[in-house]
Amino acid sequence: MSRGLIYLDYNKIVTATIEVFRKCDIHSFPIDCEALLKHYGYRLFSYKELRDRNPELYSLSLGYSEDAFRSGASKIVAYNSDRPRGRIRFSLMHELGHHVLGHTGLSNQNEKEANAFASHILAPRMAIHYSGCKNANDVARLFDMSFEAADNAFIDYRRWHRNVVIYKMSTVDKAMYAHFYNKEQKCFVWSIHRCDFCGRILYNSSEPRCTICVLPSIPKKTHIYYHDFDENDRILQRQHLKWLYDF
Repeated sequence: MSRGLIYLDYNKIVTATIEVFRKCDIHSFPIDCEALLKHYGYRLFSYKELRDRNPELYSLSLGYSEDAFRSGASKIVAYNSDRPRGRIRFSLMHELGHHVLGHTGLSNQNEKEANAFASHILAPRMAIHYSGCKNANDVARLFDMSFEAADNAFIDYRRWHRNVVIYKMSTVDKAMYAHFYNKEQKCFVWSIHRCDFCGRILYNSSEPRCTICVLPSIPKKTHIYYHDFDENDRILQRQHLKWLYDF
């Protein structure tokens, strides 16, 4: 091994993410980063909040990183709220990675592992595959990541996919599949959410509404003239359109 070359153990990183998914009962993406940290006993503060509460710790945090800081002893994670949302989410999961992987002290190895953990827990390569992502933009949208992080994840996904095609799924991959396999749906489920209109549970859908509640498109050059209808037609028309305005 060349001097200075950092080796990342894929199985170690992915096994750590599966452990978090199991402990926190995660079965859908995008994940709630703050909820995961709180599950592990951490209190979250923005740098601005920390500045008002504890100026000394604020200075220490900012000196350590302009993105985020973790104090294992105090069980505190602080982050820069001025950063873009995707970057904040990655930074928070980077800090969780240090905790889950049992890192102590500062080293390039620890930083690389924490970055890999953040990438894999935000967007497991298998979830990228089953969600049908075609490019980094899809990954960024579905997994709530910055484009840079999504691009790196998608490049790594393609490498992972080639390996699976050639060598089949590893033991770790099978464990990931088993965790997200839904017996009722009989498939790998990467997203579970409710239709924001009717409340129906949607599986593996990137749309906020179910097909029943999707607004019908109005054909171009179509005009409705109420004077062409009798009174009953007007009432039926208002009842049909009422839900559009009440939503």
